[in-house]
Amino acid sequence: MSAEEIKVVNYSKGAAIVVQNSVNTGNFFIVRSGRVSVDSEHIVVDHELSFYEAGDSFGLVSALTEHRFLVTLFADTDVELVQIPIRLLGSYLKERKELAMKILGLYSRELRTLQKHLSKANKPADREYHPERLVLNARTYLTWQKPNLAAYSLQAFLKWSRENNSTANVAEATDLLRSIGSNYKPFVWDSMQASLDAGEILFVESEKNNEIYVVLEGNVKLFGIVRGFEYVIDVLGPGEIFGEMSLIDNAPRMASAITETKSKILRVTSESLFESVGPSLLQKIFESIARRIWFSHQRLVILRLKTPVIRLYAYLYNSIRDQDIRLGRNLDESLANPHTIYIQMEELCNMCGIIKVKQETIQEFLSDTNLVIEPNRITIKSRKRLEEKLGHYKSKEGRIVA
Repeated sequence: MSAEEIKVVNYSKGAAIVVQNSVNTGNFFIVRSGRVSVDSEHIVVDHELSFYEAGDSFGLVSALTEHRFLVTLFADTDVELVQIPIRLLGSYLKERKELAMKILGLYSRELRTLQKHLSKANKPADREYHPERLVLNARTYLTWQKPNLAAYSLQAFLKWSRENNSTANVAEATDLLRSIGSNYKPFVWDSMQASLDAGEILFVESEKNNEIYVVLEGNVKLFGIVRGFEYVIDVLGPGEIFGEMSLIDNAPRMASAITETKSKILRVTSESLFESVGPSLLQKIFESIARRIWFSHQRLVILRLKTPVIRLYAYLYNSIRDQDIRLGRNLDESLANPHTIYIQMEELCNMCGIIKVKQETIQEFLSDTNLVIEPNRITIKSRKRLEEKLGHYKSKEGRIVA
């Protein structure tokens, strides 16, 4: 690591540090001393963040996703910042576990808040553990005709009951498990890293454990129960981290995770995460969570679109942009090649807030010759034609499509 590339920069009281809509030139900032205030019309989902103090950080999402700053920041007092080129973030944080944990916790909270808004899930205000929810969830999974999920959820409940000498709801859970007839057995981890087949359940909503997972190969789907329906929160690929909320609280899982394809997964505890991964994978983990935050913001915008078909096109377009960032593709490369999004059509509708819709409502999308819709993926032949399609809709839905 070159010392010249990491700088300590000073700002006098009242000075502008970042101007809203300016481009982040690829730096991450940590407040070393002083207080940085936020001045913006941009509405943050749950709260209005008003300042950063010593130990706080900013610039991760804009630096990693190459997007503009959403806020204006100015020095409320004399301020000293550490300015870190984003490409050195992994190696810098690898040596500073406490700081890395704080930053990851901060962005995990923001991601959880965004996902809660996306799913409009009426989760309890408290984060107390109610193991009987595993039994209720199992009944819901059965209505989805997913007996393996139901069996896993019931097995998790019965395991908890044995460990805590509890008899409440045990007879009900045992009878229900017997009636399901599923032979599913949870995957047995005998090492930190494992290769899993498609359809392997990593954890279920309301389960209590604190492992963190990193996708090394393949795809993992995160989903929750929203008003009785399956709501797809995300489909994660290589380098993505999930289950990271155990860094913050010892609370039940807010979603379920299942492998969509054959996958290689790293499974660690929060205590051993930073000892288990090298700087390059740590860099990918922070890139992953930054992109997920950015993409979740985009999904909130997409859900405001009135027309279901436009939501589908807008989601595909943002998926292409997300892929370009992840793979380091420039615009010319992106325009010259087809793009494959590994998502089922049903999941795409689900993520766009289209739970119950008549096929004729989205027929234009289904019959689009620019799209190849297969069981587990959708290929966009031409990004340019997709952009032209969105341009056509722009006059109908207004500025939001832009």
